[in-house]
Amino acid sequence: MDARERSFLEEAQRQHALGCDLDAPVDVAFKRDGGVCIFGWPHGKTRLYHAATRGWCAAINWLIENGADVHVDYDVRTPLHGAVVYDRRDAAVLLLEAGARVDDRDRDGWTALNCAASQDNLNMCKLLLSRGASLDARDKFGRDPEALARLSGQTTAADFLAAVRAAGGWRSYCDAQFRDLRRELLAPGAVAESSERLYARVFVELPNAVFPRVLAFRPDF
Repeated sequence: MDARERSFLEEAQRQHALGCDLDAPVDVAFKRDGGVCIFGWPHGKTRLYHAATRGWCAAINWLIENGADVHVDYDVRTPLHGAVVYDRRDAAVLLLEAGARVDDRDRDGWTALNCAASQDNLNMCKLLLSRGASLDARDKFGRDPEALARLSGQTTAADFLAAVRAAGGWRSYCDAQFRDLRRELLAPGAVAESSERLYARVFVELPNAVFPRVLAFRPDF
């Protein structure tokens, strides 16, 4: 935890002790001494949103444990949208584990996957798909994540989403990756004899329910 996150968390805890609503819209200002000031602002966002956009995981955990709502959307986006837009995968995981709805939409009808695709953020796309994000969620103009990626010129994400769709969805896509990887690792001479049992345990006996989540955290896939 860096100094700014510590200051943010201490201020949030102080305000909470005074009875402040953790889900009230606020803004955050940074002091010259490295401290943080949290103040009410009608056009602001929740404390959880601010923490999510900065990847302040300790603050996120505390806010959630003390009743902060992972679904609150002031003005534009939910905390999950914020974590995705600012590429905070750790924060996104914490929010999803706390029950954040992966296909919640912002005022333009964008889901978190729409945001990730339009930024060509392949790793975030994988994470969201592993948690059930829809390939068919359309914004208010009828554009799905793949269409938004192509519109933004993000061909890597667009081609990846097209491949997932062609495979029949995330789970089917992962199953195909799993089969290819297993064949490669167990091919004659692929691994040293002393390591073969370890590879077999990890990639052959690995429960099928686990692999789709493992793949979501492997940037080289």
